[in-house]
Amino acid sequence: MLAVVKNPAEVGISLEDVPRPEFSPWEVLLKVKAVGICGSDLRMYNYADPNRKGNYIMGHELSGEIVGMGEKVHGFKAGDRVATEICIGCAICRYCRKGLVNLCQNLNEIGVTMNGGMAEFVAVPARNVHRIPDNLSFEEATFADPLACSIRGLELARIEPGSWVAILGPGTIGLLATKVAKEIRRAHVIVTGTNEDRLDLAKQLGAEHTFNIRKSDPVEEILEISNGGVDYTFEAAGAPSALQQAVYITRKNGSIVIMTVHKEIQIDIEPVIRNELTLIGSICYNYKEFDQAVDLLAKKKLDVKPLIGHTFPLNAAQKAFDFCFSRKGVKIILKP
Repeated sequence: MLAVVKNPAEVGISLEDVPRPEFSPWEVLLKVKAVGICGSDLRMYNYADPNRKGNYIMGHELSGEIVGMGEKVHGFKAGDRVATEICIGCAICRYCRKGLVNLCQNLNEIGVTMNGGMAEFVAVPARNVHRIPDNLSFEEATFADPLACSIRGLELARIEPGSWVAILGPGTIGLLATKVAKEIRRAHVIVTGTNEDRLDLAKQLGAEHTFNIRKSDPVEEILEISNGGVDYTFEAAGAPSALQQAVYITRKNGSIVIMTVHKEIQIDIEPVIRNELTLIGSICYNYKEFDQAVDLLAKKKLDVKPLIGHTFPLNAAQKAFDFCFSRKGVKIILKP
């Protein structure tokens, strides 16, 4: 079968013919129908460590059809349409036992530490798949993963109706968070970014104010609009400058949810202390949040069709990644 393979020792990807995966007694075999390219996939594309070995197939924002099952799998049947969670927990550590599979001490991730869905077929644990209804397209179902990430971040902050929310970074997660914060949480939403097309899309999704940070520093305007600072800020840009902006625009005793992965960064942290800000890290999601994401998509409470930029066949994966790096679309989807 054809697959998008990452050699962690080299930058880039390769298209290779690999064997169809076998599946364990607790796994299902999926015929992949659609798989999104995530920002983390772009980071992995550019990753290179000469000391790391072990090629793997990329892709975790995936949906497909069950075509095989292990003998220990119950409750599913061949032909079921499903979307798939990324996190595979050990089920025995203190975090898995509390339902926090995203914090598992022995975590594996589909398309990151094990083979993923940028292929014609993929084997995944049955506990990681969720049925999707016929009225939900496979392309729309790929949004369950980033939507679940957005839901988790919003739930960790406990957003109240009528509050002011700033979302920094109008990528897929930031735009989905915009929609959820506005339509589900009933908050006032401000979005900042650098891409005019995505900022226009944020307005279509409910943002009341948008700012292009390349044109001007929006801090003073945001403080004025929100009467002294927003209640909650969601950093979804992945840039140190965005985290600094978050510190400056959040009101005293407010909360900042960091939804992207940072390593070593340098920011002015004094306002965090003097204003008693709460910093919250948010990573992935758990089963409940993924289930909620599927439910919102299935009931058409969130229309994600405007976020689908372009689709590419699997054999054009390199072209699809190049298109992602051009930042011309929002969500790019591969269809095996």
